[in-house]
Amino acid sequence: MSFEKTQALTLFPTFVWTHDLPAAQAQALNQHLEAAVLKLIEPRPAIPPGGMWQTHQDLHERPEFRPLVQLITQSSNGVLDYLQIDHAGFEITGCWANVTPSGSSHVSHTHPNNYLSGVYYVKTGPGADAIRFVDPRLQTRQISPRVKQHGPTNSDHALVTCPAGRLVLFPAWLQHAVPPNSSGHERISIAFNVMFSDFTRQMARPKWDGIKTPGSGAS
Repeated sequence: MSFEKTQALTLFPTFVWTHDLPAAQAQALNQHLEAAVLKLIEPRPAIPPGGMWQTHQDLHERPEFRPLVQLITQSSNGVLDYLQIDHAGFEITGCWANVTPSGSSHVSHTHPNNYLSGVYYVKTGPGADAIRFVDPRLQTRQISPRVKQHGPTNSDHALVTCPAGRLVLFPAWLQHAVPPNSSGHERISIAFNVMFSDFTRQMARPKWDGIKTPGSGAS
């Protein structure tokens, strides 16, 4: 006896969306964003070994980051349309830059009280061009046999490559981390959160503060 038909059904998928700018547009935008970010963090405060510089979370309110806000809005609209979400509008609830020196990383975490999170990559390179996502299904670790070859169907994490000019969007509840920067230069990215307007007044705002910058209102 043999089966007439066999299928592998993809149920309850976890989506991660990538958006890539044309090379010429990315180069021009990234030069502008890099200059704006570096201006915000000077003079740089001391950070512990393995740490990074993070700005305050108000970049979406600053005119110099308006071109990026337009990209965030456009990509978020596309994702919500793809998911067929019925909503009355959304807002960026926090937007901040990360400047990661060589040797530094960022531990696995989520962005609570938001629906979508994302990152735009301003400056990357070999050894500093990936984001790591962790399988959210904790019960799959109950039995973990050896595998013949690791792949997307049997791994508990996945790496997404992040060249400069790429915007990545994902569910805010999805655990993610930044692998150690093994390149010889700084890595610059701009992270953000998106939430439905009705929820943004209190719950969705970040619970931490970055570098105090002029006009940020940071305390």
